Amino acid sequence: MKISSVVALFLLCCCSVVHAVRLEQPYAVDVPVASQSAEDRVVAERAGLLQVLEKMSGQRLDGNTQIAAAQNKAENFVAQFSYLQDKTADGKTLGWRLHLVFQQTAIEKLLRDAGIAVWPLDRPQVLLLMVDEQNRLLSASDDETAATTMRQVGLARGVPVLLLDTTMIDVTTTASVQSLDAAALLPLAIQRGANALLLGNVSGSDAKGWLGQWVLRAGEQEQQLTEKAATLAALLDAVMRRSAEWLSNSYRNSVTTDTGPAALRLQIDDVRSYAAFMQLRQYLEQLDTVERVRGMQINGSTVMVDLDVKGRESFRNLFALFKSVQWKEEIASPVQEGEAAAVPVWHYLWIDGGVQ
Repeated sequence: MKISSVVALFLLCCCSVVHAVRLEQPYAVDVPVASQSAEDRVVAERAGLLQVLEKMSGQRLDGNTQIAAAQNKAENFVAQFSYLQDKTADGKTLGWRLHLVFQQTAIEKLLRDAGIAVWPLDRPQVLLLMVDEQNRLLSASDDETAATTMRQVGLARGVPVLLLDTTMIDVTTTASVQSLDAAALLPLAIQRGANALLLGNVSGSDAKGWLGQWVLRAGEQEQQLTEKAATLAALLDAVMRRSAEWLSNSYRNSVTTDTGPAALRLQIDDVRSYAAFMQLRQYLEQLDTVERVRGMQINGSTVMVDLDVKGRESFRNLFALFKSVQWKEEIASPVQEGEAAAVPVWHYLWIDGGVQ
């Protein structure tokens, strides 16, 4: 079957553009349970409510009194539940999981009433590289079982995880992971389309417990972490929980100057294909911080976009995760007919990563 050049170009663009990842099933969590009894379900619903609230906010909330009070009536927040049971490749039955889906409006109201900000669903993607004391890579994407666990743990904490297969990792890379040299590996993370980098040097076993030293880096900011846990999965959960807290705080700190809804105009130069234009449009339309795309005009290879946004700095922060645009400058703009005040023009350049 032949694919037209226009369709092929569009598919190439879809596959090559890397940007913030929209969090999947944000109001759903899985909680291990010993049985399908009502008593075990009540306990799991309390734990699940805390987990989904932390996933939606990025914050540790186990010490919040309002959240603790809500956990006592967690069943009121549940939209639906079901039981799942996994099996190993050889058919061995594993334990039960309670799959909980919470009510979106109820969760958002609880966070709002408790004064807890929601972390937008467009999340930075984190490249995870982890080695053990023998300098063996534990985070390879071609280890299907381990990779599935790592991605699931990341999404449970609201952190999209990117993994690399062993063919992309050489001796120099693993040595940099072992020494937690994030600065040396950040270019690799950026090249692979990640927005942040998490390095781990871990030791131990599920029989004796695990210890991990970690470095989380995004841009020029870096955070060192130390975690202990009984199992490797629990260790990953602990570090992902802390990673979510740090990344969500970085987002909140960057938008503290927001003064509320605003109008904004973008000028993006060097958009040289219809596929690139559609990628730009689709990304803008799905951003949490964009209230409305009021119009898009094309003049040669320049695209002008008029937006209504929830806040200019929150938009700037999330749009910076789109790897196909590069910030240039803010352009002074005169007051246009019908406008009460001048709308700032933010100038960007379309760069490699999109289709030219």
